[in-house]
Amino acid sequence: MTTATSFREATMADVDAVMDLVARRIDWMNAVGLHQWNDTDYFGRYPRTYWEANIGRFLVGERRGKVVVAIALYADDMRWGAMPDRAYYLHHLVTDPEAKGVGVEMMRHVEHYAAAHGIAVLRLDSAVGNTVLERYYTDLGYHECGRCQDRLYFGVLREKRLAL
Repeated sequence: MTTATSFREATMADVDAVMDLVARRIDWMNAVGLHQWNDTDYFGRYPRTYWEANIGRFLVGERRGKVVVAIALYADDMRWGAMPDRAYYLHHLVTDPEAKGVGVEMMRHVEHYAAAHGIAVLRLDSAVGNTVLERYYTDLGYHECGRCQDRLYFGVLREKRLAL
């Protein structure tokens, strides 16, 4: 039986919970041999001050009062450059490794959230060579649009257009 997930906009009270999710996911990546955040100095690039300054851009999902998923929504993204249409740029999708299916739930919630705010395009990137993540986003309807590099990170740009 799956526990219901409730979604909401994040607050400053969520900073520690979101950072803990990221740390746990990095530990999981190390344990399973996946190379992504654990190889890109993630907390060096995104220190606590980043999370505090940007927590208002995050949505979180909770199960039984515990944050189990988070994602940031930005109105622009330097990796994409100037784009002609309004979009949400999705970053830092992170899930509790034990909360199965919550990432897909969050992505579906983001689609409804975006549509409710008049946003018809969702954009994100995923690490080059991470075939599991490539399949995950492809299965969710995100198609490849190009490539990007940000310091130690090499990414695949992906986009999904929503029907409003």
